[in-house]
Amino acid sequence: MPKPERLIASIEKNPDWPTLIFFCCIHGNEKAGYLALQSFFDHIHDFSDKIQGNLYGIFGNQEAYLQEYRFLDKDLNRIWTKSHLEESSRKPSVSEYHELTEIYNVLYDILKRSKSKVFCIDLHTTSGSTHPFIVMNDALINRAFVRNLGYPVIFNVESFIEGALLNLLNDLGHVSLAFEGGEHYSQDSIKELKVFCYKALYHTGMISSEDLINMGILDQYFRSKPAKYFEVVFRQDLKPNDVFNMCGNYLNFQRLKKGERIATLNEKSIYAPKNFQIFMPLYQKKGEDGFFYVKHMNRFKLKVARIFRKIKAENILTYIPGIEKVNFYTLSISKPLLRFIPKRLMFALGYRKSIEIDEQKIYFTKQERKLKKLPKLSSFVSPYQNLTKT
Repeated sequence: MPKPERLIASIEKNPDWPTLIFFCCIHGNEKAGYLALQSFFDHIHDFSDKIQGNLYGIFGNQEAYLQEYRFLDKDLNRIWTKSHLEESSRKPSVSEYHELTEIYNVLYDILKRSKSKVFCIDLHTTSGSTHPFIVMNDALINRAFVRNLGYPVIFNVESFIEGALLNLLNDLGHVSLAFEGGEHYSQDSIKELKVFCYKALYHTGMISSEDLINMGILDQYFRSKPAKYFEVVFRQDLKPNDVFNMCGNYLNFQRLKKGERIATLNEKSIYAPKNFQIFMPLYQKKGEDGFFYVKHMNRFKLKVARIFRKIKAENILTYIPGIEKVNFYTLSISKPLLRFIPKRLMFALGYRKSIEIDEQKIYFTKQERKLKKLPKLSSFVSPYQNLTKT
C-alpha cells in the first residue's frame, strides 16, 4: 500500500476568496474519507474554473493508515494542545508527533496565504453502523454554517474532549466541524462523505447550484434542510488498560431505558441512569471514548441563546462582585458564587468549557473567537496561555 501524500490535492485561486480545508484519516483506520476526497477532487478539477475559492485536502495519520490502526502511539485527534505541541519537537520517536508536525506546517502555509473566511471540515467514520451526523464546538459561526445542511448536529463535545484538531482551528476563529459519514468499511460511507464535500462547497458560497447541476450533482444533495440538534451530557472515559465491551449492537441516537445494561468496564456492568440516547458506542479495540449520552436540544432555546450571545449578555454578570471578564472569551467566577450560577446559563452564553487553576476561581471559556493567525509551531501560544500552564 503506497504512502499517501500529506497534501492530497489543492485548487488555489485568489487568497481574498474563501478557503475550504478538508481533513481525512486523522484516525488511520478511517479510510473512507481518503477515498471520498480522492474521488471528489478528481471530479471538481475538471470544473475548477467554476469555483470561487481555494480548496485543500490534507491527509492525517499516514503511518497508522499503512498499518490499518486508529493510531500507533497517541490518538492524533487528542494532541492539539500546547503541551503536546511543545513536546512534539522533543520526542520525534512518537509517531503521531511526526504526523502533527507535518500537518501543522501545511496548515500554517495555507492559513498564512488566506485573507478571507476559512472553513475546516474533518471527515470521519465510526466503528458502528450509523446515519451521518455533524460534531462541532458550540460557536455561532459553526451554527450558522450547519443550520440548513439537514444533518443531526452534536454540541458540547468540547466540554469532554481535549486536544481535537478542530478545537484548535475553532480557537483561531474559523468555522470548524467534523462530519461522520457512516461505518468504517461501508461503501455508503464513501458516498455520504463525498456528497458532504459537495454540500460544503455549495454552502461556503464557492459554487452556484447551477454549476453543481451542470457537474452532474443532483440538486437534492445541496438543497437546504433544517438541522436537528443534540447535546452531549456524558462521556464514558477509557484508560489504556481498561477492558471495555458494549452489550449488544447499539445505533447512534438509539433511546435507552433507565436501568438498561449497556456495557461492561473491567467486568463491571454499566447501566443507563436515565432515558438518554446513546451516541458513538465503541466497537473497536483502540479508543478513549466508550460511549456518550446525548439529549435533544430545543430549537427555541437555541434561538434565545443566540440572542444572548449577540448582545453579549455575559457583560451583565460582571456587575456581580466575584465575576470578572478576563478577555473577549473568558470569564472568571469565584468558587463561592458557582452554586448560584446555573450551568445552563453559562452554556447559553457560550461558556461550555471550564478550567480550574487555583483554589479561588474557575475560568469559563467560550468558542467565539476573534480571528487570529496560526503562529509557527516553534512559537505556538495557547489560547489559554495566560490562564494555565498546560
